[in-house]
Amino acid sequence: MAQPSTAVIGSTGLVGSYILSTLLSQNLPVTTISRRAPKATGPTLNPIIEPNTDLWATSLTSLSPPPKTVFSALGTTRAAAGGIANQWKIDHDLNVALARAAKESGVKTFVFVSSGGTRGLFSNWAPYSKMKIGVEDTIKELGFDNAVVLRPGFILGEREERRFSGEEQARGAARAVGRWFGLGLQDRFAQEGEVIARAAVKAVEMIDKGEAKERFWVLEQGDIVRLGREEWKKEEGGNPSTRPLLIGPPSGPSPPYPYRMSGPVIPGFGRGSKDLGIPTANLPVNTPLTPWISSISSGVYFGWASLLLPPTHPNYSPAPNAVWSVFPMVMSIGYNPFYKNDTRSAEVHVLHKFDQDFYGVETRLLIMGYIRDERDYKGVEELVEDIMFDCEVARRSLERPGWRVKELGGEFEGGWLVRTHDEEVDKEGQKASL
Repeated sequence: MAQPSTAVIGSTGLVGSYILSTLLSQNLPVTTISRRAPKATGPTLNPIIEPNTDLWATSLTSLSPPPKTVFSALGTTRAAAGGIANQWKIDHDLNVALARAAKESGVKTFVFVSSGGTRGLFSNWAPYSKMKIGVEDTIKELGFDNAVVLRPGFILGEREERRFSGEEQARGAARAVGRWFGLGLQDRFAQEGEVIARAAVKAVEMIDKGEAKERFWVLEQGDIVRLGREEWKKEEGGNPSTRPLLIGPPSGPSPPYPYRMSGPVIPGFGRGSKDLGIPTANLPVNTPLTPWISSISSGVYFGWASLLLPPTHPNYSPAPNAVWSVFPMVMSIGYNPFYKNDTRSAEVHVLHKFDQDFYGVETRLLIMGYIRDERDYKGVEELVEDIMFDCEVARRSLERPGWRVKELGGEFEGGWLVRTHDEEVDKEGQKASL
């Protein structure tokens, strides 16, 4: 028996594209209605390209047999629409028309990606909130067998066009909160587009199993995280929290660690800050200077980084009696299979919030241990979650006295990190004369 089909509206947007790719990865038959072709493709996809949005409701009612479920992640911005009146036509009027067309066609379940906070005491009067509230109320009044309304917070992810000035900075700040204070705090106000999409798909799966909480089911931000990340991870068996939070014995690293690496910070792929909100510093992989690097496994490592920042840099904070600033770090050495790199790279994430770039700054790395293998991911949200867990592993492991360098009050000899060039030459000369 053929599987019932699903329709996705808004499949070229951030959340809608994730909903589409998630459904296609499950080999489910999907019809999309959009002004341009969606990026995701697959043998079960039936794309309907219709530049005139006035005809979308008709396109939906013409589907035979009708889809069992319709997802709408349709939305635009005032700037992109050319004013609040035109935005209302898309965010409110078109969504209402599609919901009514779906009900008329016999669609059983309607899923709408709305917005968090629209019904707050001080926000429900705003035009944007009124649009979302109007759509939600219409869906409820239509009386679908089941309806799901998702109310996410600030949506994280790379969009094809900015929705407001400073969006990249806001996205980076939100991810920085998760990186430094834990995902739990970030989850209270911002969610990855992929998590929102998975929560929508998961809710429909639960409806099909008779596990829906109620016929008109509203998913607030906490519910979205629970369904889209926690429940999803349980089924995939990929929960990073099952990994250990401490690496190595309390006494400190064992041979062959630590490894040393140094060089100026060079431009990288430009993805750490832009895509992930996790800025990285790239160092040249120089095999003659670091012969060990060709033989060690690709993966994620951790240790200490010292930066020769100029005194004018806003984050200049040298270690006592030194000119080098020392910070904990995590780093990847390898090909980064998620991004399909064709050259081996060394990308370092220094565990400190910097107010300014430091390209060209001389950097030394003391690599204390190995965290995990490099791996591929189904989406950027999984990658970010793993990196954040890596950061937590590094912090906790390096807090122990046996792993903390003496220059920062620990017991481990990390003098190489802060020695001047002349001191380093003298040190090597003393070793050679022994």
